[in-house]
Parts: sequence; structure tokens; C-alpha cells
Amino acid sequence: MSIITIAQAVPSRLFSIYAALYESSAGELKDRLEACATPPSLRTRGGDEDGELVTTLFKNTLTEARRLGLVEEVEERLRIPNDLRSSVQGVVGRETKFRDHLLKVLFNTVLAEDAQQSGFMLALSWFLTNSPLIPLGFSTPPQNQLEKQLGMQYSRTELTSLSRYQNFLYWARFLGFATIVGRDNEDGKDTRWVFPDPLVAIDSALLKVFSDDSELSVEVFMVRLCNIYPVFEGGTARQEIDSMLGVSPYVDDRKLSQSTSVALQRLQDRQRLNLVSRSDAPMVIFDLGTSERRVSHVIMRGQA
Repeated sequence: MSIITIAQAVPSRLFSIYAALYESSAGELKDRLEACATPPSLRTRGGDEDGELVTTLFKNTLTEARRLGLVEEVEERLRIPNDLRSSVQGVVGRETKFRDHLLKVLFNTVLAEDAQQSGFMLALSWFLTNSPLIPLGFSTPPQNQLEKQLGMQYSRTELTSLSRYQNFLYWARFLGFATIVGRDNEDGKDTRWVFPDPLVAIDSALLKVFSDDSELSVEVFMVRLCNIYPVFEGGTARQEIDSMLGVSPYVDDRKLSQSTSVALQRLQDRQRLNLVSRSDAPMVIFDLGTSERRVSHVIMRGQA
């Protein structure tokens, strides 16, 4: 079980549990929280022979919240851990705290394995190898493409069905790695498209990446970025996917993927970064789809 495999474990539902428990410092009884979280119309579905009203909507979401460390049980009451409550103000502050905790768990190999979320980094690493210039269909099952590219190990990504793939896409968007456009029309035709787009994730990590520096070689920049997000080129999760793919463009040719290259170029266009080429320094090739650019240094310009 994971945020990919459990259909109910989408970002909004996990956040609703976190936000509800934040309002109660003493915690809440599970039955009371379930009654508040599950609309009566859903509670009346799936009754058993004795008339018991059952739904997996709340149960499965709560299971993943516990697994991720968002919820703990103390003296038969559900509550959020103290370190997820401190220094949080307003809805925006709570969502930032919620997101930061998920990033800490999902992008740490040990913590992710303990929380049974190891497939997420592999799925995201594969996703970022795709071109942002060629959108993926939101309702296109990915299994055939994954098996063709990764072989039988593709199941390690947990993207073995359309519903799992879509759950993954919701999380990729929430964490700043994807853009979804279009909508599910009333006539049943899904016109949504998905683009690998890690701009928000990279932008939110810039202060940590640069720390006390204002300029880094592009190689050091990528090492520090991968220490935060191992799904980028050179990171441990990305190396696993590269091994399955049988190619390693960054290690072999010092070439970044289009998704990383375009995101960094857009951050320069937004005046967040300067990408510099110095003839006496090692270069990394940025693949921009219609052109290539050689970059040796990355300079941080301003704060959002």
C-alpha cells in the first residue's frame, strides 16, 4: 500500500485529515473524525447484510496518513505529532508544513522504505525522463510504455494500472513536478494532458541548494539538488531508472534531460537564476528540445 496504490490517498484528503486534527490539540476519537470527514451520502454505500454502513474512503486515507507519519494515536485519540504543529499559522502555513513533511519522507530512501513509499521516487524518476514538449495523456494507461522502456522491473514504479498512474500524477503535481491541463468533459471524454514540469520543485529548493553561496558550478548545483530530490540526474533513484533504461545521458555525456533543462531555463527567464557558460570550466549540456545550451555555472538572482 502507498500513495500510488491506494486510490483514496490523494493530497487533498490527506491534508483534510491533517488540518482537521490540527484544530484539536487534544486529538479526536477516530469515529468522530470519520463522521466529520465522510459525507452521509458516501457512508450509505456498500452496506453489508446486517445493514452496517461501510466505506474505505476514510479508512484507507487514514492508513496512509499514519504510514506517512502525519497522524499518531495517543490514548485512543488521533492527533498530529507535535513537530507538525509548531510554528504553523493559517491554512497556507499548515499546507507548507504538510508538504515539507511529505517531501522529507518521500525523498529520503530510508524513510520512504519504512513508510512503504519506495515506488514513488522510481515512478517520478521515470516520469522526469519524458519530454515536456510531448504531453502524456492523463487517461492513457502507461503500462505498455513502461514495460517497453524498463522491462519487467517496471512494476517497481507501482504504475501498473491507470488508476495508480493518475494517483501518482496528482501527487507529482502537488509536489511541484508536473503540470496538468485540460479537463474531464461532461460527455465522458477526458481532454487532460500531463507535462513533466519540475520548475516549482526546483524553485522551492533553491535556498537550500545555494545555502550561503550565490554561485555554483552546474555539477555542484546538480549534486546539491539531488541531495534534496534524488529523482534528478545523478540522484540515486534516477540512477536506478537509468539502469533499467540502459542509458545514462548525464553520467556518460554530461547531458540533462529536457524536463530538467527546460525548468532551469524557465527559472532564468523568470530572473530566479543566471545560467553561465565559461570557456575554461567543465560544461553540462542543456537539452531544450529544439536546441542545446552548454552551461558551466548557475547563479542565484532573487527570491520569490
